Amino acid sequence: MQGEGVLIGKRQIFIRFSRCNINCKYCDTQNSKDGEIGKEYSYEQLNDIIMDLMTPDFDSLEITGGEPLLSADYIHDFLEKYPYKAMLETNATLPDELEKVLDVIDIVSMDIKLPEHFNTNDGWNQVYDNELKSIQLMEKVHQNYYIKIVVSPTTPLKIIKKIRSDLEKVASSNVEIIIQPVSPMELWDKKEVLFNISEIIGKSFPVSVIPQIHKYLDVE
Repeated sequence: MQGEGVLIGKRQIFIRFSRCNINCKYCDTQNSKDGEIGKEYSYEQLNDIIMDLMTPDFDSLEITGGEPLLSADYIHDFLEKYPYKAMLETNATLPDELEKVLDVIDIVSMDIKLPEHFNTNDGWNQVYDNELKSIQLMEKVHQNYYIKIVVSPTTPLKIIKKIRSDLEKVASSNVEIIIQPVSPMELWDKKEVLFNISEIIGKSFPVSVIPQIHKYLDVE
């Protein structure tokens, strides 16, 4: 079951790619960063596995990682050959690779990382610039996408205001912003932070606050 974002609760088949190009503190798939983990599949072999996992309530493929856009050519060619409905989950820091797959992807779930996700602001600045470039690219081709921001009880409201201001310049006003509180929810003794963040984003964009529901369902 998809546990995050606008397709929450939908039955998906997850295709998880190994390797990632950034190192976030809050990564919940640490193993997927390792390029040595996983198996290589031909397009036909991957499709056979998908068909074995297919159920009547199937909604879409979830293309995730790691960072799946490190395998953009494979993703494009597979979905061109087998045109499943597919959602791409990406950190959106590789706009050139993103451009390669947009013609075969139905919806993009993209992150906007915060400075607190990294050890230094220098690492964040380049990541953030590339995320904004990815948004501009998707807007240009009218790609269906939404934005997810993982927040913590200590997230400064000033950075949320900055992100909202920057998004006003590049994103359509109807783009959904998902505020995802970092797990577990036991960390959130002061939940008014979530309301404050939601109010800031809600001045310019539709916004939802959604925790990781799959962890409550106890499914992977």
